[in-house]
Amino acid sequence: MQTHMHLNENQRIAAQYKDAHILVLAGAGTGKTLTIMARAAYLIQRGVDPGRILLLTFTRRAAREMIDRLYLSIGKSARDVTAGTFHHFCLLTMRRMSKQFGIQEYTVIDREDQTDLMKLVRANFLKKKVIFPHASELIKIYSYARNTNIGPMKYLKKHTDHDEDTMKKICIVFKEYDKRKEANRYLDYDDILHRFAKKLHDDPAIAEKLRGLYDHILVDEMQDTNPLQWLILDGLKEPSKLFCVGDDAQSIYAFRGADFRNVHSFRRRVPGAVVLRLEDNYRSTQSILDVSNWLLKESPLNYKKNLKAKRESGDKPALIDFETEFDEAKWIADDLIKRHETGASWSDHMILTRTAWNSRTIEAILVEKNIPYVFIGGVGLLQAAHVKDLLCLVRASISHYDELAWIRYLTLWPKIGDITASRAIASMKEAPNATEAIHVMKKQFKTGQKIAEGPKLIQKYINEPAKALKAGARFLDPILSKRYNKWMSRKKDFNLLEQLAERYRSLLQFIETYTMDPISTTEATRSEGKDCVSLITIHSAKGTESSVCYIIRAEPGMYPYIRSLGEEDEEEEERRILYVAMTRAKDELVLTRTGTRYGKTVFHGGAVGSYFLATLPETLVESQSEWEGVFSASENSKNYGVIRPRKRYQ
Repeated sequence: MQTHMHLNENQRIAAQYKDAHILVLAGAGTGKTLTIMARAAYLIQRGVDPGRILLLTFTRRAAREMIDRLYLSIGKSARDVTAGTFHHFCLLTMRRMSKQFGIQEYTVIDREDQTDLMKLVRANFLKKKVIFPHASELIKIYSYARNTNIGPMKYLKKHTDHDEDTMKKICIVFKEYDKRKEANRYLDYDDILHRFAKKLHDDPAIAEKLRGLYDHILVDEMQDTNPLQWLILDGLKEPSKLFCVGDDAQSIYAFRGADFRNVHSFRRRVPGAVVLRLEDNYRSTQSILDVSNWLLKESPLNYKKNLKAKRESGDKPALIDFETEFDEAKWIADDLIKRHETGASWSDHMILTRTAWNSRTIEAILVEKNIPYVFIGGVGLLQAAHVKDLLCLVRASISHYDELAWIRYLTLWPKIGDITASRAIASMKEAPNATEAIHVMKKQFKTGQKIAEGPKLIQKYINEPAKALKAGARFLDPILSKRYNKWMSRKKDFNLLEQLAERYRSLLQFIETYTMDPISTTEATRSEGKDCVSLITIHSAKGTESSVCYIIRAEPGMYPYIRSLGEEDEEEEERRILYVAMTRAKDELVLTRTGTRYGKTVFHGGAVGSYFLATLPETLVESQSEWEGVFSASENSKNYGVIRPRKRYQ
């Protein structure tokens, strides 16, 4: 291949395999992204039209990075490849065929909007002293049932302990929710996949057209696909050929509906498919991989995975016990400082936490010690209240059917409550278009003329998103500055929005992109060159790596997480979560534990039987059971200035 990609033999075989449905089982750090890029390059250089290649990823950022890498390898033809998330691809396709899919003038709503809409529907079923699930819980049930492609009643019977009467009421609520969505012309996150899959399998004419769009479909992170996404791939796979890259040992999103079997049963589901393996790891040392491989081999499932490092062995992972979370956090902070003083960059270090809640102590100590850090897995930028206020103005300007946006916008104004706003919106919906709807709205309120200035201002810049957001922010400033504390700090988020919007040609495109793939405030504000420690939840850590990784609270009750105990599938996913965390480390891995909740004995007798590290061989790690606060630099620390705890003097 005339590209700048350097492949090992197994990567080359996968990238250049004959036309067949292919699953590449790519272990952590084995170059899956390189392989999928090489496959695309190979196909294009073999004469395949790049416009007939579809590349599906799980984040907007991953899609952009892949196309950028492909561009560096083969040039401008890379830009003709269709790349994006499943939701992006399905919505883009449906927008181009909006009449056939019946989504003209529809607005995409996020999870918070879904919950707000569910609250409105749920209110009709509430009675005094009757226990009924909260709106957020109803949305979780509704979403999971749709993504796993099972009926809500079947899901409720299998996964909840509600009585028969409550389950029937929940199903009625879901039907009313669907009606309310349709009346407001909303598409929620799950509708995008559901509508696409339904048309693909139920409408032969549309199915034939969709199947004729692509010759090759390349899928990244196949282990994260859910049953609905599998239906889409299954419907498109002939005559298109699938090239799916994934790792069954890194399937950790079952709570979103991801189906482990989409990888584990690929050959059975796709007759004649070829399964190839990548096991040469370029990220970690063998010492780190020895512990990771051991963890998988302890599983009752057969992962058939044994990663081999292409690097030197390196230090064994450290396993350190502390009495309290405070001791653990203080030691890590001191270790980071000493490493930094010996020349290591802050950004060479990553702290992995099972949940955001468990990071609070370490976060407090990092602040106290003035250690620069960024928390990844935080609040979405577009979910911040003041940002939602601006976006509701933008959405209301685009569609007069958008009840939630109009309610939020109208109730920003003095003396307008939910009931008054709802009455006005009901009248607006009867208008033939957005312009007439605004005229109707003006007649409803004394301040209607002023209220109408906002949507008109946005409509003026409908195809200039950055200018529209700037104008909207300026218009709302007098109102929002009175509603929120620390306003000068909050309003800086509007500048971030404007910068993001400059990449888009229309407001609708901008809104839909970030509704489907939210960006966190930390991701938006983080400059590429900023030197800081990464504090990250493991579910946010897929695709990341760091020279030195600390896995905090690696103890019973965390691995597996206490709520999963007794459920085989859930416990096994917890094993994969720990595996993902371990395989982020390039040079050094430090596992820390505290004895606060269970007492020290659980570390030596396996008091909690399911604890994954209860039988960890002593030969694989450097263990330290007691910490006396004495530091010593490791002789093998190289440039990272690793600090090891000395054993207690006898």
